Amino acid sequence: MNGTTPSSVIRSMSTSTPFVLRPAQPQDKWAIQRMLWQFTWDEGIELDIRLFGYAFFRLGLVGLALWLQFQWRQSTTMVDVEFILVVTSVATVGLGFYLASLVTGQLMMRFCGALINWSRFRVIEKDEALVGCALLNSYTNHSELAYVFVQSQFRHQGWGSQIVQTLIQESSEDVYLACKPQVVPFYQQLGFSIQPWADLPAGVKRCFRVFRPHPRLWKFKLNFMRCPVAPVTPSEATHLSESAPRS
Repeated sequence: MNGTTPSSVIRSMSTSTPFVLRPAQPQDKWAIQRMLWQFTWDEGIELDIRLFGYAFFRLGLVGLALWLQFQWRQSTTMVDVEFILVVTSVATVGLGFYLASLVTGQLMMRFCGALINWSRFRVIEKDEALVGCALLNSYTNHSELAYVFVQSQFRHQGWGSQIVQTLIQESSEDVYLACKPQVVPFYQQLGFSIQPWADLPAGVKRCFRVFRPHPRLWKFKLNFMRCPVAPVTPSEATHLSESAPRS
């Protein structure tokens, strides 16, 4: 995951040109980030419009509430009412800062997330250029697969399946993801199955809370999927340890 896993060489179905599947390295940051921008534009722009539109709508409501409270304070002479409005205004400002911090964090992850989390990515390299990537986030009881992307000219050659299978093999816990309906068959052939939101574990729901069924996702369907990972037995662990490359 952090660069200690050996790279593998895979070959195109149509040519003998080698593609290298390997952990990301520090010099890959900007190349990965550019692929994430392309991924967002190609696959996630409709989702982001809804998510950030809803977030800014809530911030607008908070701003309106502050403005109304200020106007009311200007027009009242009752000390008790003015005190209540001051307390309410302070609470509203706190809510505004909280919502603004959430939006800022999400925007930062959209625009420069790979610069921070590059070590969690696997990349596909061809002729010293990156042509694909995927991210695996590991948690206590599950793993999250995200940003599976292959540049358009290299799709339908098996690289997407290869990188997903590699990350599944590296995970010690069940792997979950959120995706659009049109890519469900792709993940089903790799061992994933659709999971209703109500059946997801609590930890998975926390990770996917922004994608949960909600009016902000109006007319945008998302599926949650799970790939079970078999636990490694002691004998398998010994075999893997013995077969691991020595430095």
